[in-house]
Amino acid sequence: MFVMPKRKLRGQLMIEQATGRASYPERSRPDIHDRLAVRRPRSEEMAIDQDWTAVWPAARSFASSVVPLPIRMGSRPDPEKRAPFKKQGNLELVKIPNFLHLTPAAIEKHCNAIRKFCTEFPEELVKDEKLADSEFPLRISYNTYVHQGTNIRDNRARVITLQIKLSALQLSPFARDKLIRLATNRYDEKTDTLTVITDRCHTRKQNLDYAFYLLTAIYHEANKVEPWESLKQREDSLKVEFEGSETQTKLFSLLKQIGSHDKFNSPVKNLDTSTSDEQLSSDPSVKEFADMWNNYVNTEETPESTREYAKRIKSLLGLPSPSSP
Repeated sequence: MFVMPKRKLRGQLMIEQATGRASYPERSRPDIHDRLAVRRPRSEEMAIDQDWTAVWPAARSFASSVVPLPIRMGSRPDPEKRAPFKKQGNLELVKIPNFLHLTPAAIEKHCNAIRKFCTEFPEELVKDEKLADSEFPLRISYNTYVHQGTNIRDNRARVITLQIKLSALQLSPFARDKLIRLATNRYDEKTDTLTVITDRCHTRKQNLDYAFYLLTAIYHEANKVEPWESLKQREDSLKVEFEGSETQTKLFSLLKQIGSHDKFNSPVKNLDTSTSDEQLSSDPSVKEFADMWNNYVNTEETPESTREYAKRIKSLLGLPSPSSP
């Protein structure tokens, strides 16, 4: 007994198809070209005034059928003869991150949406850099890199640069001097800035935490006073100070003797030999000369600074200038 199957066998289907008695619709092959042949890419159907923020609202991988831009990417042996690969099926465009969701229109929409939750940045901080440095003495900077390659990580992106004004730490003169010695070349005297660069850890957050740890450690170490540090002499200082120098001793001796001479027109002429050194140090003219002397001795000598030094010492001693009769 033979039971006919409900479906036709493969041999019957092949015979009917070969003799033309049966026709079957051709199915598309499961590849990219046949799928694109069913419908035109969306990028070709977009209007010129299309709202791009509705097409690409958030970060996502590159899609050649959506982006209406003739983008090419890749390498050729001879790029002058053959252009780089097109965007269709280009894996290099898919691997790298894109910023198609951060168009000016999208940023404007985001800003308008969160504007009611934000306050305006103070204009005084923009106009006055000194005020900005005093209010925000700590600055942290890092870089983010986007490049073509098999690895999405870049070792340079983990580097953290921490900068802080030394005046913001409110250190004592002893602690400030010790911190500068510990920081060595990381301290810039011209800008009064301490710079700490960390790149030892594997991630950016670890390097940021390590930078804060180094700043905390060097701050507390600078405030410590070891027993041997009390033996510090004047010659061990980083800078030469007017207070206690031989110049101060000789200058005060001259200023005390000027009062008995009528030819000198010194601003401290009313003082006599009985005047104490504390009174001389508190005089405004002597304070100005002390500041100028500290700057002259501890910086590189220039013709301008030498002339300024000669002018100040003559003015303090009351010596007539060469041009005066």
